[in-house]
Amino acid sequence: MSQQVLWEVVKGNNAFLVKRNGLRLSTDPFNNTGVQTYSSTGFITNNAIGVVPTQAKTNQINNVNLVTRKSTKFQQADRKNKNTQSVYASTLSVKHGIHTASRVIRKRFGTRRLGLQKAALRKLVNLNRANAVRRRNEIAATKAQKR
Repeated sequence: MSQQVLWEVVKGNNAFLVKRNGLRLSTDPFNNTGVQTYSSTGFITNNAIGVVPTQAKTNQINNVNLVTRKSTKFQQADRKNKNTQSVYASTLSVKHGIHTASRVIRKRFGTRRLGLQKAALRKLVNLNRANAVRRRNEIAATKAQKR
């Protein structure tokens, strides 16, 4: 089914749609902007990638996961095995820093969909900044407890 047809079906009603104060927002893990629009809706596109924060631990340096769509060969294998419970997404935890994650995002989008690439990179940077602030606050709290 084409992406335009899917969008027409789900744009008014889907599980990720949140309506607040006249705004139409999205909680889709593949949507990096948070706005319910055709261009940023990720669950209907094939090359979607989402930047998702992980459950933060105290010793964890990077708290970002990249959520990508599985390829169609995995979907076909799941259909042959009658596995209807599977989610067609895989997560990649960022262990080697923000630069590795940004390379993965740039490679995934390539030269297509530059707007979505910029939105994913912007979300990655914002999550990294929030993580740095959290780490600074934890260090300051441990120093204050030692005194």
